Amino acid sequence: MLGVGIIGCGAIARLHIQSFLELPQTRVAAVADAHEPAAKKAGQELGVPCYTNFREMLAREDVQAVSICTPSGLHSEAAVAAARAGKHVIVEKPLDVTLEKIDAVIAACREAGVKLNCIFNNRYRESNLFLKRAVDQGRFGRLLNANAVIRWYRQPEYYTQSSWHGTWSMDGGGALMNQSIHYIDLLLWLAGDVSDVSAYRGTLLHKTMETEDTAVAALRFQNGALGTVLAATSIYPGYPAIIQLAGERGSASVTDGIILDWNFLDSDPMDEEAKQFITNAAVDNNRAAVPMAFDHTYHKKQIARAVDSILEDVQPDIGGEEARRSVELILRIYESAAKNERQ
Repeated sequence: MLGVGIIGCGAIARLHIQSFLELPQTRVAAVADAHEPAAKKAGQELGVPCYTNFREMLAREDVQAVSICTPSGLHSEAAVAAARAGKHVIVEKPLDVTLEKIDAVIAACREAGVKLNCIFNNRYRESNLFLKRAVDQGRFGRLLNANAVIRWYRQPEYYTQSSWHGTWSMDGGGALMNQSIHYIDLLLWLAGDVSDVSAYRGTLLHKTMETEDTAVAALRFQNGALGTVLAATSIYPGYPAIIQLAGERGSASVTDGIILDWNFLDSDPMDEEAKQFITNAAVDNNRAAVPMAFDHTYHKKQIARAVDSILEDVQPDIGGEEARRSVELILRIYESAAKNERQ
């Protein structure tokens, strides 16, 4: 079995831990958190050793891989140390909050010969996988437009009662880098890389936070398509995030496992398959306003694939270079907004 050490025992770690506990080829061997009560609680619940210094945990021979669930701005420190200790690395999104830190992680894992996986669990939703296949198989024809619309809401306490949410150093940004990065990753996965960016951002509601609670960006993709990103944690009561695609043959939109629209000029065998994801049921709105209003289903699917990449010595689905793309685009959006010019 693959022995896994958990670095960071906060809310997101629970999804990682539950996934490892349910996978037959993994076991949680130890946990670490700089906050001693959190480390002790997790260790006691799991019946495993706990540490306040993750470097001490990295010395354990029964830890062959680590799952990093610390605040975003601390990811690279733990990942680089783990790689140098010969441990495989799984990191909750984002890989880190600067390209310099991300590149250091990629280099350390490459030099140590260990696998690097970054969690973007939304890629593993069945409807998103179907949409990706539809794009790749030409159902849309040439893409014309691709949008990510994330109109979410966070209570003021989400920022005022946290030491790191909404800070540049630890969160790397606000609504874009923390919440919307999942959908920006989907946008890049589906529509490809972006050649030009023009953006605005603002702190319009949550005045105590350092970073943005609202941002908009206009994008030109390398394939010629045009698109937009609307990212917010300022819009009450919060609405389900939507990915919209349009091509020369037709268009579709999807949110949280449900295809909302599937409209094409012609017919295709994929249309019948699409029906399984089209429903008149109301979309679950909780995640738009409650940070942890989702279960570990898609974390488990991706973590199982990450474990396979380690045990079978194959290329990770979402390795360092792939995880870098969304952070790079978000940083370009920030730069464009700061300079009020296209990036």
